[in-house]
Amino acid sequence: MRTKSYLLGFICIVATTLLIIIFGDQRPDIQSIVTETHKQLKNNIQTFKENLKVAEEKKLTADDKYLNFLGFVPNPRLYPLSVWTNTTLPVIVSYLCDGDIDQGIGLTRNIGHFLPNHTLLLYNLGLRRYDLQMILSYCNSSRCIVMDFDLSDFPSHVNDQHLHAFRPLVIQDALNHAGAVFFIENNLRLSTSNIAPLINKAVGNGKKHGSGIITWRTQHAVTSLTHPRMFNYFRTSDESFLFLPMVESTKLLIYNTEAIHSDVMLPWIQCCLIHDCILPIGK
Repeated sequence: MRTKSYLLGFICIVATTLLIIIFGDQRPDIQSIVTETHKQLKNNIQTFKENLKVAEEKKLTADDKYLNFLGFVPNPRLYPLSVWTNTTLPVIVSYLCDGDIDQGIGLTRNIGHFLPNHTLLLYNLGLRRYDLQMILSYCNSSRCIVMDFDLSDFPSHVNDQHLHAFRPLVIQDALNHAGAVFFIENNLRLSTSNIAPLINKAVGNGKKHGSGIITWRTQHAVTSLTHPRMFNYFRTSDESFLFLPMVESTKLLIYNTEAIHSDVMLPWIQCCLIHDCILPIGK
């Protein structure tokens, strides 16, 4: 019995030794750990320096991966050649965040009543599963589409619901797909189906060329609610905007013409992707 125990112990020792010889020590050595940590720190410091440089120099630049995703490419989709042809334009666009389910249902009913031939795009920016299923029970036709839009793919400040930096991203994504957008906040409601005058003013007619965009002015001057440092990103001064009224950001009719694409949407998107531009710090 004792001999059997010795033999079993000897076999275990031999087996353990063979495993160590075959597989070796799989733990990384201290040098590889230090090298990897140094590499990560170097990358983080480089990113911080680049962001700081953008803030100091006030350059209106954004990462190409974001711009490409939103349609800012060498040969972009532009109105009137690249548009949705299976619906009446413009498409109606809004978004739903967590807690917006009641507003979403109300807007869906409102658009279905007044503009049944126009497609409603509801961008899902974080609805809970139950609320998502609820809105899908109302928005379940070819004229109503719920679009998942992951804000985690963008800089973290874009997800701030108080900042609303995601608003132009939603508008641009819809413009890139459909070509023409009537954006309204989910708490607003239409009171008429006659939007033809707005469309004619935006696209123009045979006698007059349209601007491609319709906005609603407020009673506030641009300089009264705009941080002075934001003007630096646009290479201008606040003196040029002293008596210019701000426009509503809650509703907007816009067509993806070449001028709108490059002169309006691109700088708007770039600013919203730069934290120091959309939310400057200091005076």
